[in-house]
Amino acid sequence: MSTSAANPQAPSSNSPPRSPSPPPTAPTALTPGPRATAFTTLYQKTLSATLKAISYDAFAACFPEIAERAPGALRAYHGQFLGRLEGLAKEEFSTIVEERNIVHHLNKLEDIIATARYRKSQSSSDDAPPSSENEEVPPHTQPPPELLRANLTPHLQSQQSLLNAKLQTVESQNAQMAKRIAEQRKEIGGLVSGLEKLVGDLEGAGDGLGEKGEELAGSSREVEVILRG
Repeated sequence: MSTSAANPQAPSSNSPPRSPSPPPTAPTALTPGPRATAFTTLYQKTLSATLKAISYDAFAACFPEIAERAPGALRAYHGQFLGRLEGLAKEEFSTIVEERNIVHHLNKLEDIIATARYRKSQSSSDDAPPSSENEEVPPHTQPPPELLRANLTPHLQSQQSLLNAKLQTVESQNAQMAKRIAEQRKEIGGLVSGLEKLVGDLEGAGDGLGEKGEELAGSSREVEVILRG
């Protein structure tokens, strides 16, 4: 009896061995994706607009004598010039795209964005709300307004405390100034009252002096009459 017949479960020598490692990631396709196509389209539109800006009139203005003597030849050369310039520009663009592997990188960017969107949708559907208010939430899972508020709140609170302290200082200074103004007004009122009293005394003294003056004038006239008599 042969060995193969005795052990029918033994693997054949021609069968490939099984690999324990997972299959490698499929390479990014070299066919231009949406972003690569948009990039190429944008360049072609820009190149077309640039070539249209080089009109025959602008080109002929650089060669006025040739444009006057041989306009047909100059117009033909203008067309050849634009065609050659367009060919060189496209050739240079293709060389740069190939050397820098731009299509591959843009397609890889498409895959990264698609993967990120898928993970975001999965995390938003699978994540449960926090079990308690004290549970820490990873910063990268919070929306931008929450992150902005968390970063600005301590600074704004310190600034608010500083402004409150300055406001209290200003209010205290204003209260002291108001008290000083009230005292000065009271002092000015006392001075005005004293001046009014002094003016009244002077007016009374003037009235009394007027009466005495008339008596003295009468006495002096009597003395003068006696001396003349």
